[in-house]
Order: sequence, then structure tokens, then C-alpha cells
Amino acid sequence: MRALASLLAIAAVVTVAAAAIFDTVRGGSPRFPSSVRGELVYSDASCHRHAIRLPGLARHDFLTVGCGVFTRHDNLGVRNGAVAWFAYPGRLGTTTLLPRRAVPPGATVESVAWLGGPRFAAVLAPSGEVTVWQKRRRLSSATVGAVTELRSSPRATYFAAQGHGVVSVLDRSGRPLWEAAGRAIAWSPDEQYVAVARPSELSILRAGDGHRVARLAVRATDVDWRTLEP
Repeated sequence: MRALASLLAIAAVVTVAAAAIFDTVRGGSPRFPSSVRGELVYSDASCHRHAIRLPGLARHDFLTVGCGVFTRHDNLGVRNGAVAWFAYPGRLGTTTLLPRRAVPPGATVESVAWLGGPRFAAVLAPSGEVTVWQKRRRLSSATVGAVTELRSSPRATYFAAQGHGVVSVLDRSGRPLWEAAGRAIAWSPDEQYVAVARPSELSILRAGDGHRVARLAVRATDVDWRTLEP
């Protein structure tokens, strides 16, 4: 009887742990959406890294420590006020897309995100405008609030402006689509969904409209969504 009681107690702990890490919001169904696949990598408040495999929800912890986990898919950056691709050190190691003199007077480029080919998004300071450029030609601008970082989706269909607890998602033309409370955002490899890190959960939302389909009850400060390795 004692052995049976011990087994029941262990089962209860496992059940509680599963409920703690996962809770869908689609009619209270206990099943995780089967179309949501890949591996969520996130860092906690102590900068320890963890991963959750989807849709099975198997979890493992990394030995490495690092607060930032999001993976950029380009070598785009800002140097001396110019936006350029950086390939390797040396005189011919960069390709300038937007020279400093082409930036509006009084403005500086604070953050950039690649949008495919020579198209990119940039935050201009001090106005906080989120702009989209095709090389030196500005295509659009929008104001979405205080922005500290831009992140583009794997295929550059979308990008996000995040800062001060809010993430705003825009399409590659710079048109705002939706926004939500969150510290950080990452896209699924197929760009159908996003994971948004919030103080008490990782929310899984549809990329196109921000509708929430599931939540993981883990605390994350940064998040990445990677292809699940076999």
C-alpha cells in the first residue's frame, strides 16, 4: 500500500508540473495545437537557458548562460551612422545600404532589421519613427511607441518593434498589424506563429493577427524559435 501511495504521489506531482508548464486557451482543450512545431529556446531572469520542444513539450536545460537568445538571420548593422551589411574585417568588408548623409537632418539610426534583399527597417532617433527603406529610398514610416529593438521574421514577411513591455508587429511594407504586451518576440520557422515572452508566461499567437492559441507557464526574458533538430 505504501508503494502504491508513493506512485500516486509521484503521478500527482507530474500532473501538476505538466499543468504548470502548459495551458491552452482554445476552449480549455488539454491538447497543444499540433500545427505549432519547433523548439522554443528562452532565457530566465538569471540568464539560464532552457528549451521546450513542440508540440510534445519535452524540456531540457542548457549548460551555457546568456540573457539574449534571439537569432538574427543577417549581418545588417549600424556603424558611424550608416546602415550596412558586414561580411568580414577590412576595407571591402561592408556594403553600405544607407549612408549617414542620406538620413534626415537631425536624425540617427538606432536599430535595424533586414527585410529581404536591400530592404530593411530602421528606428530613427530622436523621433522614434519606425521606417522601411529600399537602399536609400524611404518607403514608409510609422509611430508605434518607444522602441529599443527591431526583429525580423525568418523569411522577412514580418518584423517587430519591441520596447518598454510592448511588441508591435508590422508587415515588410511597414504597415502596423497588431501589438501586445511582452518583453520579446520570436517567430516559428514557418512564420505562422509567434512566441511572446511575458512576465509569467510564453504566449503562442498567430503571426498575422495576434490571436492567442496557447500559453506556456514559464517566465522568460528573451525567446527564440528554432527548427526542431531530428
